[in-house]
Amino acid sequence: MINSLRNSTFYTMIDVKAKINSFFIFNSSFGPREGDELQRILFYHPSQTSADAQKMQVGLCEAVVKFMSTFSSEPCEALQTQTKRYIFYQPEKGYWMVLVVRIPYTTKALSAIGESRGAADIINPSVMYDLLKSAYKMFRMFRGPFKNYPIEEIYTICDQFYTPYISSRNLSNDITDVIQGINYLPLDKNSFFKVLCFIDLLEVNYPHFKCISFIYNEQLIWNGLSTPDMLTLYQYLVQSLLPKQVEKEIQGGAVAAAQRHGRFIHPPEGIHSQADLQKLVKVHLMREDDKETKQYYLVVYRTMSATVCFTVDENVDLQFEMFRSLDAFIGPQLSAIASTISEQCTLHALHTAQLAASEHKFVYFNRLNLAFKTSPTLNKLHPSTAIKPEVLSIIASIHSDKQSLGNYGEIIIKTPDEYWITGKSSNEREFYVIIQEKNANLKEIADEVRRICEAQMKGIFFYPM
Repeated sequence: MINSLRNSTFYTMIDVKAKINSFFIFNSSFGPREGDELQRILFYHPSQTSADAQKMQVGLCEAVVKFMSTFSSEPCEALQTQTKRYIFYQPEKGYWMVLVVRIPYTTKALSAIGESRGAADIINPSVMYDLLKSAYKMFRMFRGPFKNYPIEEIYTICDQFYTPYISSRNLSNDITDVIQGINYLPLDKNSFFKVLCFIDLLEVNYPHFKCISFIYNEQLIWNGLSTPDMLTLYQYLVQSLLPKQVEKEIQGGAVAAAQRHGRFIHPPEGIHSQADLQKLVKVHLMREDDKETKQYYLVVYRTMSATVCFTVDENVDLQFEMFRSLDAFIGPQLSAIASTISEQCTLHALHTAQLAASEHKFVYFNRLNLAFKTSPTLNKLHPSTAIKPEVLSIIASIHSDKQSLGNYGEIIIKTPDEYWITGKSSNEREFYVIIQEKNANLKEIADEVRRICEAQMKGIFFYPM
């Protein structure tokens, strides 16, 4: 069965990593002749898969892609067999990324005794498609487009990037995997003004360093990138870099330096000499004032839960003295700002605790700036178990199918275990409310959703006139 992700039905979220059968990247033009099939495969996971099995899998996908191209100009997105689901993503012309997951099926023997295996164990395809897109965007940020590499280099480049990427990818199946957004931290005017003044003063005194993000804990306060690139950088920070740094701080290895003075955390070992500057990585990003993606050095500084990211033009002659001076400048000022933000977060935490105590949960997402908000507040260090997998699946299906809500719409779904899931759409904003109420009727649920929306999204979520 070949289909589009836009036509998918409800699937239950499960242990994704355990169900992944394979992940591979191929380009048919790299091995056009018979006998050169392996040259088409840029990367294949798991690597211990036999060459014949790799060729068989990729050959099937090539045939499906070619077959579908005769019927539609839109690229193929999904293929389902009795035991596997294939998710396709073409990030660049000729380059295909494929994720294959195992799905359960019912045999005649099981059916005869009344046992079945079905939708309860099937991964939502839209989530898998987003995982493929994220995998490519992360590669593009750190390595650039696939097309930039000659054929003799692309195999090694893909292996060096994707082998550690797959092993370190944490698929926790919480709401942040269903809706990929950015968690913003709202500040009062005075605190936000302090952040802006800090950034302006820094860029005036150190013109080579351009601030591209200011994050406190896992919440974004200021952004200087295009929205898609900010999401990719944000995911890298909160899913990879910051959890490792927090773990070090908890273990005590960097607590003193982090809390009193701050330090460079990218490169992870810090910057202590001219030689350390060779470890700075280059990234491909589009800043707000850029008209196209450019290559920059990425510098990350952290103190007291505040993390600031900078870009430096790749043509700048890097000297250790400028980083030592920058460290002395940032440390005291950033510590003072972080203390102010910490006080606000303490007050905000009291309000969040009250929301967490409520059985009514909500999820807000803005497609324009990717703003994402939930109750209770989530983070990757402590994934949420507050929303059941079945409910997550329903939200994922509504979110991935824009036509279900339209520009202005509302849908209410009741599950067999007495969950009411309401989805609202207005002005590119989505709002979901999860209520578990056994004896409620439709009007009572609608009234409660409106009350929650007005209380939590006042001035943010707008109803059509």
